[in-house]
Amino acid sequence: MFQALTTQKHARSAKIWLIINSEATTLIQALARGEAALEHATFIEHPSPRHVTFLRELCIEHGLLSPVHLDIERFQTWLAAKAALAHPDDARMIIQYGRWVHLNRMHHLAEIGQLKKGTFLSAKQSTTVALEFLTFLRGRHTAPGECRQADIDDWLSGGPTTRSLARGFIRWAMKHGHLAPIEIPYRVAKTTPVITQRQRLAHIQQLVASGSTLRPLERTAALLLLLYGQPLARIARMRLNQVLVVDDEVTVRFTNEGLRVPKPFASVVRAHLNDLPNLNTSAHRDNDWLFPGGSPGQPIHQNTLMVLLRDAGIDLRGAKNASLRELVLQMPAPIVADSFDYSYKVTDQHRRNAGGQFIDYLTKRIDP
Repeated sequence: MFQALTTQKHARSAKIWLIINSEATTLIQALARGEAALEHATFIEHPSPRHVTFLRELCIEHGLLSPVHLDIERFQTWLAAKAALAHPDDARMIIQYGRWVHLNRMHHLAEIGQLKKGTFLSAKQSTTVALEFLTFLRGRHTAPGECRQADIDDWLSGGPTTRSLARGFIRWAMKHGHLAPIEIPYRVAKTTPVITQRQRLAHIQQLVASGSTLRPLERTAALLLLLYGQPLARIARMRLNQVLVVDDEVTVRFTNEGLRVPKPFASVVRAHLNDLPNLNTSAHRDNDWLFPGGSPGQPIHQNTLMVLLRDAGIDLRGAKNASLRELVLQMPAPIVADSFDYSYKVTDQHRRNAGGQFIDYLTKRIDP
């Protein structure tokens, strides 16, 4: 740890961190003297675990502690805290739901190397809405076992569309006998946000404009969104080996197929590769992220990327949908799916929304 902190490019930032974070400094001293064991339990049971989280992540990144999935641990802590505020019967039910549904899924994804930050956030949101649903029932003086179809209908119609996220919990509760059989429909989006092609091209022009105030980081992320229709969650977790630079040619890979980056934008990618962020400290020992984050060994958080691109004036969902629509009009939808890591169903839907079927019909008409 001493070596990592003193040999980082900006060693002064490490000194400032230790001065400001007295909890981390005290724990380092205790570890050095042998008064505290260098193990995960020391950090978990610390009086201020939040203040020593970064130190713990540094220890993991530099091989001083065995790797663990901190999001799984965070979800367990968060679940216990949320359940403690609920009705005792609801608390028992929500803990069972969190353990057998979300934690089981997280452990499985962790074993196969597919656990992502979005899984943790989705589990929290799903559990939060489930608790809100149970609180709604209690407000009607209704126990979960007494819930009827009218309660579900009032729940869905009396609040925001996010209430439909309780569907997973309700179906689980019915399966295990906590709720009587009832119907809870899927929510179908009424509209698909999409910007115009003119707006999309205006954003793309900003990426190569000489007077652009955007950093290479924002410009590269925006390029992946506006040219290739990639979602932010996927962009944030891209690896360096997904981008290949050979002489003047840059290729990017979302599946096994490499896609050439057009020359006006290849320089944007090269500028980003030459100035990767967050590598001036000891947070990354052997970085392999395309967008390294501030937390040790982790990529940039997708919410951080979201704020950066929104501040640049980009409608994120509208831009992604506009990019996919343009791609499915330029080439067959199955090719787009295979090249850009989407399902056939998604790309086929975008082609229909873009009027691609009508174009196909016109090209097949016999010329009189």
